[in-house]
Amino acid sequence: MHNLTRSSPDAARLLIIRFSSFGDIVQAVGVPTAFRKNYPGAEVDWLVRADFSSLVEDHPEIRKVHSFSRDSGLVGLMRLAWQLAAGGGYTHLYDAHNNLRSNVFCLVYRLRRPLVNFARRPKNRWRRWLFFRFRLPVLQMPFRGANSFHEPLKPWGLAPAVPIGRQFYSNADLPGEVERELQSLSGPIIALAPSAAWQMKRWPIENWKALVQLLPEMRFVCLGGPEDRFINDISLVAPERCLNLAGRLKLNQNAAIFAQADLVIANDTGLLHVADQMERPTIALIGPTAFGYPSHPSSRELEIDLSCKPCSKDGRGQCVNSVYQRCLVELSPERVAQTARKLLARNY
Repeated sequence: MHNLTRSSPDAARLLIIRFSSFGDIVQAVGVPTAFRKNYPGAEVDWLVRADFSSLVEDHPEIRKVHSFSRDSGLVGLMRLAWQLAAGGGYTHLYDAHNNLRSNVFCLVYRLRRPLVNFARRPKNRWRRWLFFRFRLPVLQMPFRGANSFHEPLKPWGLAPAVPIGRQFYSNADLPGEVERELQSLSGPIIALAPSAAWQMKRWPIENWKALVQLLPEMRFVCLGGPEDRFINDISLVAPERCLNLAGRLKLNQNAAIFAQADLVIANDTGLLHVADQMERPTIALIGPTAFGYPSHPSSRELEIDLSCKPCSKDGRGQCVNSVYQRCLVELSPERVAQTARKLLARNY
């Protein structure tokens, strides 16, 4: 395998493979910046699943986005790998996904380009099992997922952490109706992300309601997906101060909300990492999970220190505490409200 050195930085061409999901793609978006910082003049492309392409297509450090549809199957993916390896090909190949599809793609690509510089993000399954099963200190905690996408690239001379500065970009405009509703909110705006893929890592809805009542001087924009109908109950606590946009925005349009908000408060979810990678003032509500910690100094983590925590890598499974969701139930609205006021006072 050849090694492209810093003496030929303009010759470097990197392909990043990360098909999904929302949060993982967002946590990986610092890699193009880090690579081009180490190899000025390099070209960086990204291979992503078609339904997530909007998350990376506006990144200023990405030259081209290759989108892949699951309907194409493994044969289509193998054909794409063979085609991309033709011609000049890439000097660097980074499998940031490490699943069956990405493994097949890299195998085919490297058959045609065996000298490509190759890196793969490890799953660390054994270490994760030892950590959760026996509480052995085999993982660095708090585990910052975004940094874990950079650590495998140390052999290429890259720093094992997210670069300083904004890393997530979106040029998506808000729908005209939403823009008008947003402009009608006068005063400081806090964007809320009360949902999460798994119930166990959601801050209780009653806590969200109490938070809105504890901050009467604030205006709130609630974000989520079309299935998050419970968010409407939060906004009804103070309908004159709350704008419920759950289900009304595309994934990349949420960035426009964060750009206008004075503060973001979020569960461990993809929207948390969008705000974090935009370096917006953010409060992360960390419950039972191990790998959702933000990576930028603009974000503040709030959590309860319990011996049973963390008990899940992503919120799946059952709560092992005698008090269900104790790690989030005891994270009081008063504590979150106090932290919010401190951060807002600092930013103003």
